[in-house]
Amino acid sequence: MTRRAVEREFERYLSQFVDETYAAFDVTAVLRGSNGSGGRVAGKLLNNSRPLERHVIRPKLQSYQQQILDQLEPVLDYAATDASFDTYADEVLARDIYWNALRDTVRGDRRDQIRERLLARQRSFGDDLEPLVAADSDDFWTAVTDTYDQETATEIVQTHFEFSVPLQEEQNAFAFELSIDPGEVLGGLARALPTLDVEFTDEALRSMRRAEQQVIPSAKADVEQAYES
Repeated sequence: MTRRAVEREFERYLSQFVDETYAAFDVTAVLRGSNGSGGRVAGKLLNNSRPLERHVIRPKLQSYQQQILDQLEPVLDYAATDASFDTYADEVLARDIYWNALRDTVRGDRRDQIRERLLARQRSFGDDLEPLVAADSDDFWTAVTDTYDQETATEIVQTHFEFSVPLQEEQNAFAFELSIDPGEVLGGLARALPTLDVEFTDEALRSMRRAEQQVIPSAKADVEQAYES
C-alpha cells in the first residue's frame, strides 16, 4: 500500500494521543514541584496557568509529536527495504524522544542497555509494518484486514500505541524538562523575572498513561469495526 496511507493513519492516532496528553497534563502539579530561587516565578505562573498551557506546554507536546513522526520515516524505510535495521539505527536513535531525554548521569552498561531497548522497540515496529507497507491495497483498513488477522492487528495497537513504555521501565533514567520565560507567557512586568527551568518527567508519565487509556481502546475499536465490515 502507499506509504503515505500508513503515515496518515499513524499521525491521526498520534495527534489524538497528544491531544489527550495535553488534556490530562496538570501544569500546576509541575509548578508546585518547583523550589529554591524559582519559587517566586512559579508562584506567578501558578496564577496564570492557562497562558502557560497554551504558550509552553502545548508547543512542547507538539514538538514531541513531530519528533515521533520524524522517527517514523527511517522506521518505514527499514520496513520497505531489504536493508538491515542497523542501516537506520543511528537515524532512528537521533530522533527518539527518550534517547534525547536520557540523563547525563546514565552511563556505561545501563546506557547501552537502554539504547538497545529503544532500538529494539522501533525495530519491532518496522517488522510489524513490513507486510502492511507491502500490501496491494491503497485503502488502509482493507490492507490491514488483508495483512493481519484481528488478534495480530489488536496486539500491534497495544504494543506500539503504548508510547510510555520506556518511561515506565526506566523512569529515573530520563528527564523531561521545560524552560519557561515568564515574559513570553505573561508579558508586562513579568519580563523582569528570570527564566524558570522545571522537570516534568513524573507528570509526563501520568498524563501519557491517561492518554493511552483513551487512545488504545479507541484504536482497538477501529480494528474491531474493520474486521466486522
